[in-house]
Amino acid sequence: MTLDLIRMPVLDRPGIVHAFTTRTGGVSEGPYASLNLTRSRGDDPAHISQNRERVRAALGLDHLAFAVQVHGRDVVAVEGWPKGDQPAGEGDALITDRPGLGLVCQTADCTPILLFDPVRRAVAAIHSGWRGTVVNVAAATIDAMTDRYGTRPADLLAAIGPSISPANYRVGPEVVAAFEAAFENTGGIVSPRDPEGGAQLDVAEACRRQLVLAGVPEGAIERSPLCTYGEEARLFSARRAHHRGESGLFGGQAGIIALTGA
Repeated sequence: MTLDLIRMPVLDRPGIVHAFTTRTGGVSEGPYASLNLTRSRGDDPAHISQNRERVRAALGLDHLAFAVQVHGRDVVAVEGWPKGDQPAGEGDALITDRPGLGLVCQTADCTPILLFDPVRRAVAAIHSGWRGTVVNVAAATIDAMTDRYGTRPADLLAAIGPSISPANYRVGPEVVAAFEAAFENTGGIVSPRDPEGGAQLDVAEACRRQLVLAGVPEGAIERSPLCTYGEEARLFSARRAHHRGESGLFGGQAGIIALTGA
């Protein structure tokens, strides 16, 4: 089966390849069907390895680099080829200036962000869930690219991939309070509170604003309209599985970006 890869026009540029994967085109079965790329939820490891190899081959890359994601703001600079399926490190963002190395952020509702610096030729893949957004992993990644590669935020291009939409993402008062503490203005990010103190949350919009505040031009940011929860045939969703009493029984898609050429 052919892979169904989502690409964003903002990153349709010479010198890079990128994609946001979907459920289609893999070998996993059951709740992981079929292109599950995540190892932590009980899928057959052999199936995951085959799925990862299919993605690598489809993008024409030498290697894929994964991180152990922990919902924080640590950034891992990938300077060499990972050994087999060994993670590149622990963190929620990967950066590199090495061609042929695909940086991977894994998601199943959280927000994937891909960055490209066409001037200094560097890329990043960011996993930003609500916790990572509260601690601003996006800004931490841009700071790391600036320190290591000389990136100017004004040169960056950014793609925000499929994530859970606010219509399907109600959070409790503790998460609302965390966003109110992290953002000066939560209008358009957090809906008015309901009687229980909860609200609908737009994490992708929060990430977009953080990119702008970090210096990325608004016109250089593109956001996917796809909702992971609502696109059941196409995308994995942790919250959808939870609502069905199947917590932990779901796969994960990914955002991937790599430099090409020497």
